[in-house]
Amino acid sequence: MKNVSNAIIIGGCALLFIIAIRSTTQNRQLETQVAAQKELILQKDLLIDSLHSELFNAGNIIGRTELTLEYLNEVNPKAFIQFSQYYDHETE
Repeated sequence: MKNVSNAIIIGGCALLFIIAIRSTTQNRQLETQVAAQKELILQKDLLIDSLHSELFNAGNIIGRTELTLEYLNEVNPKAFIQFSQYYDHETE
């Protein structure tokens, strides 16, 4: 009877040991995945920041172009019309 109890205790300890090893392995895998996801998020944040900068620059260029065209329309309407026609029909 004592041998059976000892066998059950040893079996239970072995089972707990196996569960602990599997849990540790799974935790390490999850930590690796989380680290990879954090790196991906950081890369995406950098890309978003870069795109915001490019969008800001493009907005400035568009604003300057619009101001220039308004000025051209005031000082030389004929040239403005020629520009508009060329822009609308030849740059597609």
